[in-house]
Amino acid sequence: MPSNEDKIREKKDTFIQKLKEDGVVNPQGFALVGFGALFLAAVPLTTWIAQPASLLEKAVTAVTRSIAFLSSAGSTSTLPPTGRIAALSTLYITLTYALSGAASAAASEAGTEGGRDNAHPRAQVGELRGLPLRMHSAHYNLLEMFGGYGLVAALAQAMAPGDGVLVNLLGLHVICKCFVYYPAYVMNFGVARTVAHVLATASVINVGLRLARRGTGIVL
Repeated sequence: MPSNEDKIREKKDTFIQKLKEDGVVNPQGFALVGFGALFLAAVPLTTWIAQPASLLEKAVTAVTRSIAFLSSAGSTSTLPPTGRIAALSTLYITLTYALSGAASAAASEAGTEGGRDNAHPRAQVGELRGLPLRMHSAHYNLLEMFGGYGLVAALAQAMAPGDGVLVNLLGLHVICKCFVYYPAYVMNFGVARTVAHVLATASVINVGLRLARRGTGIVL
């Protein structure tokens, strides 16, 4: 008669076999699900980074003034407080849809034997390796992340366009993604890419939480 240990082992083997039949080749990989808690744990850190008069605020101010300078063809770098979110969003849109999009297309051209098939460009993604694949993947991560940023940025602009901490948090996201994450991904700096992604994600979660509690008297 099988012992309890044998029954447990049999059930475990059956469970693992079912996972393999469902496409799972490394069940231990599911442990990475716990990594999701890191994004929430980083929310208080982003609050500290985004406090008024911080280095981040100075960086956000420099970025938004640069956008204002470019948008005015060099006539002024002055920007009203309510225009800072729009300036940050302009930078993010430009990198996400124009610059990194062009880089992704160039990567497909450079990384595919015979060049890029403009009629079916996405069919060639499986052929990409190394630098071209990283350029393509970095572009698609920006596309994936922009939706969350765009939602909270629009809400912040509608509900609290002059809130300096919210602007700093949105600026943290944009700076992390545009100036750290994207180049780190392309140049294969894994640690910098991961840290930037965690901070960028936590910052937009933080903005959402602050907007959700706005008007309740609770200060995060």
